[in-house]
Amino acid sequence: MAHDDKIELLTDGAVYEDDGTLTAIRRKVWYSDKIPMAITGRGAAKAVELVAYAFLLTDMIGSVDNTIDGITKALDKLADKAAATESEPAMIEMLVATISETRGPMLLYASNANAYGLDWLEPFKLYDVGREWGGGAPIDPAGLDLSAGLRSCGVELFERMRRVSDINPARPDLPAIHGIGGHVDLTTVTASGITVERLRTWPDIIGEKIDPFRGDLAEAA
Repeated sequence: MAHDDKIELLTDGAVYEDDGTLTAIRRKVWYSDKIPMAITGRGAAKAVELVAYAFLLTDMIGSVDNTIDGITKALDKLADKAAATESEPAMIEMLVATISETRGPMLLYASNANAYGLDWLEPFKLYDVGREWGGGAPIDPAGLDLSAGLRSCGVELFERMRRVSDINPARPDLPAIHGIGGHVDLTTVTASGITVERLRTWPDIIGEKIDPFRGDLAEAA
């Protein structure tokens, strides 16, 4: 969620196999120590991490606007590489939360496939997606007040998402899984810096599938 003076970004920590079995729990946000820019993604975990680092490495002179230009060029190169291979790449989606020197707080989205079937979302293109963007299982939003920001409702939002099974974004052809797990992190991007705070930790077990109904044992971090 982009505000007038900052961006709030919620992420979980689950990394899992195609069938939903947890393989790791980790922070899923990467950020620059030079500019106000944080990056997250969905889909094939290793590919998301590699692309996030590639995006951040385009920052060579400490300018958000120039880094955005570098990301656009990096996407062009990834598109050329994908066109030159016959194999189908693992699907990923990337979200860049940043504060531009000329345009202020921005949410920028790119993917290597048309994940939502929308005509305007071309693969390997960078889009300004407005003030709010998200991915994951659809939920009943009743009682969630986003107007106060994500800190106040982030845990409840992710608790609801956690209890709904959804497709694995990296393998949409397989049965739905519970894919929200590990923890909830709140990343806040301001012009002066970036902070990452842990809001909730769940008792998920690496080597097992996520059980959202183990929630009675969940504890606030």
